[in-house]
Amino acid sequence: MVLASLAILPGVALAQADSGLAALERRPLTEEEGRQVAEAALAFAQVTYTIGDETFQGVPYRWGGRVSVNEFLQRVAGGDGIEELGVDASGVAVEALRAAIPGVRFLAAPPETPVFWTDATSAVLYQFNVVPVDPAELRAGDLLFFRSADGGVGGVAVVTGKAGTRVDFVVASSRQGRVVHTFARTDGEYWRNQILGGGRFLVPVGR
Repeated sequence: MVLASLAILPGVALAQADSGLAALERRPLTEEEGRQVAEAALAFAQVTYTIGDETFQGVPYRWGGRVSVNEFLQRVAGGDGIEELGVDASGVAVEALRAAIPGVRFLAAPPETPVFWTDATSAVLYQFNVVPVDPAELRAGDLLFFRSADGGVGGVAVVTGKAGTRVDFVVASSRQGRVVHTFARTDGEYWRNQILGGGRFLVPVGR
């Protein structure tokens, strides 16, 4: 089984922030919203585009990259170089959540002193924006977090489905240089060594 290689993710230097003045209220992503998130993530892995006489599949990997599938296709058609385009692991998750929940914001501080960003790293998603989900309960749209070399958060993937111990997910792979649709098994060594856990996104209410 070949699994994606994940890079440690950059900070969101340009994210716009605002203070949470009202009481923090959030709800777990619904099953229907989860399906929409999974479909949006799959589009990053399934999209095809042509440069010259060669056809490629999957939005390219780019550390710190943020681009929607539609914007990517428009810019490629407009002649922008591939080296200027792409997404990283958190970019796929953030863009998929934006597609399903327009205007979504991400908690970037403890709930006691809430601050919301328009963007998020894998670590911010893991620390402040999900409720833990047992591997047996994972479903489409949930987020899967990977362990970095120092034991922290090294990346995030979007779950697209689960059958038995097999969990399918979409992730931006630095090793493969593009977004891919792959899988891991919850009873396998890779899962035990590399997966921090799964989480269900908490949607801010009224934001």
